[in-house]
Amino acid sequence: MKKSGFLLFLIFIGILSVSFASIFIRLSESHPLIISTYRMGISSIILLPIFIFKKEKILRKDKIIFLLSGTFLAFHFYTWITSLRFTSIMSSTVLVTTNPIFVSIFSYFLFKKIPKTKTILAIILSIFGVTLMSYKGDFSTNIKGNLLALSGAIFASLYIISNYSLRKKYNLINVIFRVYFISFLILLIFSLILKIKLIFLPKKEYLFLFLIALLPQVIGHSIFNYALKFFSPTFISLTILGEPIGATILGIIFFNEIPKFIEILGGILIILAILISEKE
Repeated sequence: MKKSGFLLFLIFIGILSVSFASIFIRLSESHPLIISTYRMGISSIILLPIFIFKKEKILRKDKIIFLLSGTFLAFHFYTWITSLRFTSIMSSTVLVTTNPIFVSIFSYFLFKKIPKTKTILAIILSIFGVTLMSYKGDFSTNIKGNLLALSGAIFASLYIISNYSLRKKYNLINVIFRVYFISFLILLIFSLILKIKLIFLPKKEYLFLFLIALLPQVIGHSIFNYALKFFSPTFISLTILGEPIGATILGIIFFNEIPKFIEILGGILIILAILISEKE
């Protein structure tokens, strides 16, 4: 298998892994800050042995980027996980994965990077796709949840852009461990300030929290971060648009949330957007 084919296969595994996030979060009864904090804390613990073995020194000027990336990631998870308490899995995952729009906008202003024709077409298709997938009344009845999910998309785009610059200089483990650990510390501080009970949870909650950390985070997000070395942030953010499709299928299995024909059509458009998006 050629390297490009192998990378695309890895991205598929990444999409499948992150698609389980909304399912595990829905099954969990913990506060969104508990889920976010444990997700990043457990992920950091899992990656720590590899980080110790492959640790490398970072430049002083890049420390602020690591701090920003970890902060963006912390706010992304908190806003998105909270959104799942107020809106459907479909609307939440669709809205949070609209980050290609914001990535392209931020990339233009930060890096003067003008999107290529295929990328613009892919973004347009993805907009139509997410619109069709979301057309079932949720946008008017669950405004709070939808706004939180949209906020999660903005923070996710800033996180992707930050990590894109870091991945050009450092290996994967040095980027993701530091960013995940910073994110964990920020979430932990917020939890303590708000006096969120982080210990003595029901036993089943620990299982869900571990699965949330292992599959969507350690496997899913790490694959996307690895791919940032070879693909543009716009392309990676577009591939993440596959998450609503996976989450929708899993939603059928676990919660009997049957999508309408128009939502399936939207999913097809998103897949087309991923396939034609430009690898810059």
